[in-house]
Amino acid sequence: MSVNFIRNIIFSLLLLLPWQEVLAKSVVVSGVEFDVSETDQTVVIVNAKKVQEANVVIPQKIEYEGVTYTITGIGEKAFYRNDSIRSVTLPDGLLSLGSYAFGHCLQLTEINVPASVSSLGEGAFYGCSNLVTADFGKREGGLQIKPNTFYSCTSLKDLGDLHPVDSIGYMAFSSCQSLTGKLDLRAVRFIDAKAFYKCGAISEISFGENCSIGEYAFYACKKLGEVSLTNPSLIAHHSFMGCYTIKTLVLRYTHQYDLEAIGDSCFERCNALETVKIMDYSGYNDGQYDLSLVVEACKLGVDVFPLNSSLKEIFVPENRLEEYKSASDWSPYVDLLVATSDTTETERGVVEIVEGGGSVEIPQPTLKGKRVIVFGDSKAEGVGNQVNGEFRSWAYYMQEEYGCIVTNAAVGGTHLTPTSLKPGSGVNGIGVYSLVNAWKTGNYALVDSSISWAHQSKYGTRWDHVQEIIKTTKATDYDIVCIDAGTNDWNNAARKLGNWEDTNPLQNYTVALKNIISTLYELNPNLHILIIPPIVRQLEYSDTTTFSDYYRNPRSELYLYEVAETMISVAQRCGADVIDAYHEMGFTASNWTTLYTADGTHPNEAGYRVIGDKIGAHLLSKIAPVPTKASSFPSQELLPADQKVTVVDLNGRVLRKNVDASKVADELPRGVYLLNGKKCVVKGK
Repeated sequence: MSVNFIRNIIFSLLLLLPWQEVLAKSVVVSGVEFDVSETDQTVVIVNAKKVQEANVVIPQKIEYEGVTYTITGIGEKAFYRNDSIRSVTLPDGLLSLGSYAFGHCLQLTEINVPASVSSLGEGAFYGCSNLVTADFGKREGGLQIKPNTFYSCTSLKDLGDLHPVDSIGYMAFSSCQSLTGKLDLRAVRFIDAKAFYKCGAISEISFGENCSIGEYAFYACKKLGEVSLTNPSLIAHHSFMGCYTIKTLVLRYTHQYDLEAIGDSCFERCNALETVKIMDYSGYNDGQYDLSLVVEACKLGVDVFPLNSSLKEIFVPENRLEEYKSASDWSPYVDLLVATSDTTETERGVVEIVEGGGSVEIPQPTLKGKRVIVFGDSKAEGVGNQVNGEFRSWAYYMQEEYGCIVTNAAVGGTHLTPTSLKPGSGVNGIGVYSLVNAWKTGNYALVDSSISWAHQSKYGTRWDHVQEIIKTTKATDYDIVCIDAGTNDWNNAARKLGNWEDTNPLQNYTVALKNIISTLYELNPNLHILIIPPIVRQLEYSDTTTFSDYYRNPRSELYLYEVAETMISVAQRCGADVIDAYHEMGFTASNWTTLYTADGTHPNEAGYRVIGDKIGAHLLSKIAPVPTKASSFPSQELLPADQKVTVVDLNGRVLRKNVDASKVADELPRGVYLLNGKKCVVKGK
């Protein structure tokens, strides 16, 4: 059967039937049903479910005895559930696609929608799970994308040019999980509820002015880095909930308009969100300030922003600060409100130096290609989620989602400190302390002896792998080190928590972690070290009394929350990064049946995915662009010690003015800063 199948069918239709009959009836020829208009010589395909051709070309016109017939539409469910077609070429001049016209065509991989199409029916490509590209072409007029148009098109990657689309209906692109890159929605004025629900690969969106965003519209768009809206008419509840990587929200007001309150939980679980900017230019007209043009302070629903997250500052206009502070709906965020007198914005990616002149290009943070090594116990190894004979931990899913390159050196039973227990005791005799110090000293004796008897346990093969990693790599081979430990140190009689002033790392949990962090910085000053305390350890399903977090373990005499708090405290004092996994991962008694295995300790696949998402988002929000010259700060090579400097962070905020270069480091945490335009590093102390 040729690609001109439809053309041949229509030609046969016109030959076989008397003139008046053709113009007045719906006709079936070779299994294809057509509606033929009596008045304007047009044809609509209404049923082609039995077409068996893979590549279908639908012609624009058919001629017979000097009369031209135009194909103007594909009717409702015309190709519905046709599993033969793989591609369809629609003709220029086509006016409409009916509801579910190509719904559930599971083999369809590509479709073009001509610019002439002005009517797109609901669910036109619903459930086309193998559809990769859908090109809407160049058009002058707007197009409405109706509800469910591309619902669950899980392979859809490319939409071509969406710029002429003026509205996107309910769940139009919901669960299009492969939709990647940047979306140009500048012409879109209405985005209905769940329009891009769980489109987890979208990384950037250009919004137009006066846009209305519906409920859950961008829920779980997990790679979206920034949201910038100008005069939005509606931001409905939960609209950006679960967008784990959003770092910055910008709201611009440029003129008077009616803005509904930002919806409840709009940015809930956006745990990477650091900065909110309210850019209020509503009182300015041609450079002159006019009080009558000022809009009301932005109103909020309930729990709009996540409080237990990375959110550090909410910038509001200096002359409106007190208004925001006194507004009842802003009361949960009053401590985050910061006045800004800015009336202009710097270009994205460029930080302007207030004093010292010049500008520095700052690349946008990314985890793609970053080399990560993970140390830890069975949770970091992935016990509880075995796929094809291999444990898949949160590190596996973080690598999958964020593009980093992960080496997993975690193994069940690991502690932070090595133990003195002998083979057969049920406790591995090795700790992260031993592994890291083997890198430093080249002494693998403890590693080797521990691994030699570990063959008696289920961890033997895994320890061979870890031994090989330690002996064949070094700290400078990695950009990020994740240390995910704690549960075993609580559960088994390893070591006591100890105090900051103690000195023996082999007998003191606190000192061991201090030593691990300082050794890693010594081996590679540019490392990003992330400390990951244990998550909440749930009760076993059949047991409501033992091993709860507030149960004092008689073997270690520790509470699990004490271990978590100690790890956080030590990490902060050592200048390392830390994520409060115990409180912020969202593991609670209400979800243990969905996120844990039956042992109440190890996550299942869903749980590991949650952890991987949150750790990846946290790293993305914290990791700074690598300086061209990594030197301790301050440095005589960069600035004279007595030179007066202005310190600016990577968001362009002035932190210090007229300070001696030699004194600034004492007042700043570890990170990357600009001193009179020179990029410098403050290392962990």
